[in-house]
Order: sequence, then C-alpha cells, then structure tokens
Amino acid sequence: MENDQPLGGDQPNPPPPPHQLPDDMLRNIFHRLPSDPSALAVVSSAYNAWRRVVYDNENFLRSFRAAHHGIPPLVGFYSDPFNGVLQFTPTTPPTPPLPPAPDGFRAYGCTHGRLLLGGRDGDRDLLLVRDPLTGEEHPIPPAPGFLPAQSCHAALICDANHATGDDCHSSPFRVVFAYSEDYPPGGWHPPMALISTNVCVYSSKTRSWGGRPAATMGVKCYFDRRPSAVVGNGATVSWMTMTAEEGNTVLESLLEFHLDTRTLQLTDIPDELRSDQFVLAPTMESAPVGIAGVIENSVVLFSRENSVPGWVPRIVATLDNILPAGPADNGVVGLLPFEMGYSDEEEDELDDLMGPQVIGVSEEGGTIFLETKIGIFMVNSESGQHQRVLQADQSFSWVYPYSTFYTAAGKAVFADVQKDQQNNNILSGQHATQVEKSVL
Repeated sequence: MENDQPLGGDQPNPPPPPHQLPDDMLRNIFHRLPSDPSALAVVSSAYNAWRRVVYDNENFLRSFRAAHHGIPPLVGFYSDPFNGVLQFTPTTPPTPPLPPAPDGFRAYGCTHGRLLLGGRDGDRDLLLVRDPLTGEEHPIPPAPGFLPAQSCHAALICDANHATGDDCHSSPFRVVFAYSEDYPPGGWHPPMALISTNVCVYSSKTRSWGGRPAATMGVKCYFDRRPSAVVGNGATVSWMTMTAEEGNTVLESLLEFHLDTRTLQLTDIPDELRSDQFVLAPTMESAPVGIAGVIENSVVLFSRENSVPGWVPRIVATLDNILPAGPADNGVVGLLPFEMGYSDEEEDELDDLMGPQVIGVSEEGGTIFLETKIGIFMVNSESGQHQRVLQADQSFSWVYPYSTFYTAAGKAVFADVQKDQQNNNILSGQHATQVEKSVL
C-alpha cells in the first residue's frame, strides 16, 4: 500500500490519523489526562484536530483545570543561590526551561504560575509580580509607610476562581506585605511599646494598597529570607519571624495574617523548631500551616490539629532511605568512611551548617525539598518517596517551588514542550499510543 512506502528511502510514512471522534468525546477523554505539561503537549502535537480541541480555553482548558480541582502541578522551582541569580530548574520533564528572574531582584515566593520579586528602582524599594510563562510583569510601588532597610516580607495570593477553572495567569491577584517600623535616625525615640509591625494588602484590581495598613500589631518582628506560606486558598499568610519585646527579649515565633478578619496573630513554636533549619509547610485544605525540617535522622513535618493542643510531629522519611551511606571507622553508619577529628561540639555545629536541610515546600504542601551534600531531593510529604532533581554542584539558600497548568488562555504555551518531544523522535503514532495509555 502507498502508506507502506518509505520516505527518503529510510523513513516510513506516519500512520494515518485515527477516525475523527466528536469534539465532546475528545474533551471527555482528554479530561482524564494527568495535569503535568507533557500530557497536553503530547495531545496537541499529535494531530491538528486534537490541537484545536486542546487550545480552546472556554470549551476545554477551563474545564480541564476544574477537573483537577484548580490545583496546578509542580513543574520546577526557582532557586536562590548564594551568587544572587534566580534560576529555574524543571522537575517534570519535558518542562522547558523558564527565563531567570531579572537581575537585582530576590524572590519572595511563587503562587500559581507567578513569581513575586523584590528589588530596587533607583532610591526606592520595588515589588514585581512576574509571569515567567507569558512574560508579563506587574510593578508595584512601595507599601504605605515602608522605608528602605526596614525588615519586611511578602506573599502573593491568586484570586482566580479555581472551582470553575479560571486561568491563574490572567486572573487578579493580591500581594500581602508585612514590615516592621524602625526609629527614624536621630532625635527622640518613643518607648518600645510604640514600635509596630504593619501589614498592607495590594490589589491588582484597583492597582493600589488601599491607602493605609490593613493590620497593625505593637510588636517588632524581624523577617528572614525563609519562604512565606499561604494556606486556605489565600485565607491566611504566615511567616517565621524573630520578635523583639520590651527588655530586648528575642524569640522566634509564627506570625499569621488572616485576610478575612484583617488581624495579626503571633503563635509560639516549640524550642526545637526555633532555628533557620525549619521552614513553613503550606497545607492543601484549610488546616493551619505546618513546619518542616530535619531532626536527627529524619525529615519531620509538624502540624497543628484542632483536636490536639500544640504541634504534632510526623516522620515523613528517614535519611537512611534517601542518602547513600558507608561505614565509619567507629562502626557507626555515616556519610563519610572516616572520622574528621572534630570535638562533639564542633561536630554539632558542622552538622547544623553542612547537614541535610529542608529549603522549601511546594504551594500545596505535597513536596518537601531537601538539600544534601550530594544534591537536592524532592520528598513526597505523604508517602516519603523521593527523587533527586539536582546534583551537588550548586548551593542554595532557599528554593521557591513553581506550579502551573501550562494552559494560559491565548498563549502558545506548549510550543517548547512539543519541540522537546520531537527532539526525542516521538512520532505521531507514538503520541496517540501515549495518550491511550494515559487515559486507560
């Protein structure tokens, strides 16, 4: 038959397209695909008719996002290395590399496909909401009352209606910005009780901060670079802070801002968690934020439950199951086959500086990022399953997990993914086979 004749003498003709199914049936089939970028990339590059269905935002993409409960998949992370350049690392092949953040900006976090950055514009601080997928940028002026060099942190909230499948890339958003007032230089200073921490809320709908702080608390908070956490679909924003009270007492606490009531709340945390070795862990539902870190030989997740007072620990995974180990001279299983000659106190300090450390948690709390001497691992917070995603040739302070559906309305967002698939010599017939396997 004609289709059996080789092309160019060494390549067979591609198989004929399958019998054309109605669009409604194709949509029903494609809704069963996983949410990672490769699934829709395979479909849209297999046949023109399938591509037309997949690119229809109102009739397919919206319902596809709703079918996955509006929860975008984790596709990679932005890393905040010590050299100061924010780079993207894909974790779900064949996710294409996304552009790095602009020079001079640091990350506050990622939310549903957008990146919240902080930097300088001349002599003033500036916030920038950037969409790496579409290239859109939204500069935000400084919050009311904020002065350069004041301790601050910020979080991004997506205001898309996820239940109906709104496109996060084109939906409105809010920025929650927290800062502590410092004394002005020189002159008389008020008593410590008058120092305050303020929270302002910026809305992309009105393009304003609303004129004044949304909440104020008479405690000074020092914010570090650890990522913030957004829980309850934007109902609560949390930060790990150091609080200064009268008498110069400094304690590490959990600062939470509740958007519905516009109130701030400080929550004590256990002494063993008062270290920069622990980071906040968002939750998928309306449960309070958790804290993740490494204690002795385990990755541990602390959570708060309504029926149980305090913090409840749960071992996610043991380091023995993640890291390769060799026998030490003293018979103890360790990462090095010899003793370094340090004292017990020095070894404890080195363990804190060089030991495995949690450096980030995904938006929905399902993935914990663990930095070790041999690379960065993703650890599933429920099953403990792990995967190394980066070798030990770089060192990061924190990572900011990036999640998106790759379904921005009106954007050809699958082009780079399709090219990567084609570079792997995936022919049209094999595309169809992959789709069949995905939906069975």
